Amino acid sequence: MLNKKQQQVLAVRVSIAGSIILFFISAYVGIAIDSITLILDASASLVILVVAFLMNYAINKIHSPADEGYHFGYSKYEPLIVSIQGLLILATCVFVIKFAIQDIVHAEDISNHLIPVIATFGSGIIGLFITFYLKRAAKDTGSSMLEAASVHWNMDTVLSFGICLGFIVGLLLQRFGYLKLTPYVDPVMAIILALIFITSPVKTIMHNIRELLDAVPRSNIYSKIKQVLERCKPEVLNFHRIRMRNAGEKIFLEVIFTTNNNLTIAQAEELTVKIEKDIKSELGNCDIVICYKPDKPIQTL
Repeated sequence: MLNKKQQQVLAVRVSIAGSIILFFISAYVGIAIDSITLILDASASLVILVVAFLMNYAINKIHSPADEGYHFGYSKYEPLIVSIQGLLILATCVFVIKFAIQDIVHAEDISNHLIPVIATFGSGIIGLFITFYLKRAAKDTGSSMLEAASVHWNMDTVLSFGICLGFIVGLLLQRFGYLKLTPYVDPVMAIILALIFITSPVKTIMHNIRELLDAVPRSNIYSKIKQVLERCKPEVLNFHRIRMRNAGEKIFLEVIFTTNNNLTIAQAEELTVKIEKDIKSELGNCDIVICYKPDKPIQTL
């Protein structure tokens, strides 16, 4: 049975192998028939490959313990890598739209539509299997990097099937004699797919920038933590401050209770253990700090 880190490493290796195969298929056929849409597909696979190598490096860092250089550990590597992935996808879409418009202005017909139909259908089938595998690995390990990778692979799979459909349309137009329309099928298809996919990386970037800026976690996580704290908190205690943030898989929580001076050290320790246990059972990987502050200054002699 593989542990969490081993599952993540295996998933990244599958992503690397798959992206290399799809890159060479799309790049070779795209260059051979001069297709901007297949170059888009090859670019998307290249981005997946680059990010997979970054993830491979980040996984080892994320699971490293905190040290003198990084007191809070390396959890922020995860939102950083996912943000980079989003930026690369966004850049790919923008460049594809630019070159597709250029192809519309200077239209060039693709002579053979059958070869790209076969190539993109095969790429789509490979992408479909890898997407489902990464989604399962992301669910089992709770990794937002693998979740983002599965979304990216899903986009690439839809892109491959969409391109396949477009070339089938081009093939039919060619067969029925609509030769004036066929030069525009490829660039128009590229623009439509790029515009569809451009929203996903923007959302990914915005979400992970929030994590990098230590924003409060998603509302469902925040609500769970508040519910546990309210359930565990004795009536004699009040909240002085609650602060939380998350970085990838890890949640950082700081709670300061105000208490009357009757709370003993043993009671405080017992309450701390209970809260930590309940929160970790609900949310898993957490770094929790619980402090107690007297509600009135302690009288000294």
